[in-house]
Amino acid sequence: LEYLHDYADPPVIYRDFKASNILLQSDFNSKLSDFGLARLGPTEGKDHVSTRVMGTYGYCAPEYAMTGQLTAKS
Repeated sequence: LEYLHDYADPPVIYRDFKASNILLQSDFNSKLSDFGLARLGPTEGKDHVSTRVMGTYGYCAPEYAMTGQLTAKS
């Protein structure tokens, strides 16, 4: 997740972060799965991306659910 937000260019916002989308290898390295709802993050000095709210509501950030604005923190 840190790589997607801080090192990917443009950043990627993974919009369906929940326990069932985290896979563990036998040595307990974690891997994210199901990038179907992922979205390219803000670019060129912008701090958010506006979009229709998607993902599992119990797991999405409240400010994203209320405004539809994605940031790296949401």
